Amino acid sequence: MTRDDIIRRFITELARIAETVLEASASTRQAAAPPHDGFVTAIKAREGEHGTLHVQFGRRGAEALVLKMNPGVELTDAAIVEALRALASQAASALDRRAIGADLVVTSVEMRGADESAPTSWHAVEIVLSGQEEPLHVALSGDLEFIETPDGRRAAHSRTLDVIMDIDLPLVVRFGRTELPLKALTALGPGSVIDLGRSPDEPVDILISNQVVARGEVVIVSGNYGVRVRDVIGPSERARSMETDPA
Repeated sequence: MTRDDIIRRFITELARIAETVLEASASTRQAAAPPHDGFVTAIKAREGEHGTLHVQFGRRGAEALVLKMNPGVELTDAAIVEALRALASQAASALDRRAIGADLVVTSVEMRGADESAPTSWHAVEIVLSGQEEPLHVALSGDLEFIETPDGRRAAHSRTLDVIMDIDLPLVVRFGRTELPLKALTALGPGSVIDLGRSPDEPVDILISNQVVARGEVVIVSGNYGVRVRDVIGPSERARSMETDPA
């Protein structure tokens, strides 16, 4: 799931929760710019370095929201921060359960002054609630992103992992293996044929760092040998391979 997907879903959940809490219908519309001042909420995945989603709430809409939620409450920054933390936490939890499969938590809610710079890349919307004149002005930015693994599960995109993705690893294609007595080895010479005990139709093993990770078939690519991957070995099968098939 990309950053933009997360932002769109978060806005949907935020509007839904505001609608439920205030018992009022809600709709969203694009905003021309982010709020000039207000409060910024930071949301992260609970484990690992997966980036951060920043949610900026405009002050006027946040104040109206708090008064609607708690009529007669003293409108302090602390009360607004508490209400926005609860609202953002519920939206993050809903987004987690429905779409990501990772634990998302609100790590901070802080005031942002009108003179502070806004995010360079943001998505601004207004959540319009019936019976409330002032819409909730929200702008979202950040780099929180999740990728989908080959088995269809969601996995957190790690910036730490990006650092090692360009490291070269030795890849070996093994056509077969056999054992020969020392006498047979000393008799080897040009023209000797070694039986690998493998049918030409059987897949070859693909190894990385002496561990079988996949199997495939030999093909010709631009006049060179290549291997078309047919099977990717799962973790449990790799473990059995390491136990029964030492390099």
